[in-house]
Amino acid sequence: MYIPEIPNNSLKKEIEELAELAIALQEKRRFKFNMPATDTEIAEWEKNSKITLPTSYADWLMFSNGSILRGNVAEIYGLDRIEYDIEYLPDDYVVIGRLTGDGEIICFSKNGGTIFTDDHEDITVYNDFGELLEIIIEDINGMW
Repeated sequence: MYIPEIPNNSLKKEIEELAELAIALQEKRRFKFNMPATDTEIAEWEKNSKITLPTSYADWLMFSNGSILRGNVAEIYGLDRIEYDIEYLPDDYVVIGRLTGDGEIICFSKNGGTIFTDDHEDITVYNDFGELLEIIIEDINGMW
């Protein structure tokens, strides 16, 4: 299993915990981490989309530009999968992943970069992407 080098950024603690879980559970559940995004790729995406990524999510992309955490607990999109201007969602939504269930999406707001999840209009707001990762880690720990 490929685990990228862990960057020294705002998510170092959470990334280290997820890497340890991925190693411990590699025989039981699928974890997939893509190659990291570069500063240039992130800047190019922001320029082309005219959307600024929240710093904490950009910090994740600099570890893994797309990932699957414990098979189906969470999928965090890379730059090539980020969705925005979606017809059936509010204009402010930028979709950056999904959680286990039947449609819970991970998003951030174009206006201000607030990280949140939307489970059929049941909104949960997080301080940053790291706080969401902590919840995902708790969920994974509770499963094994």
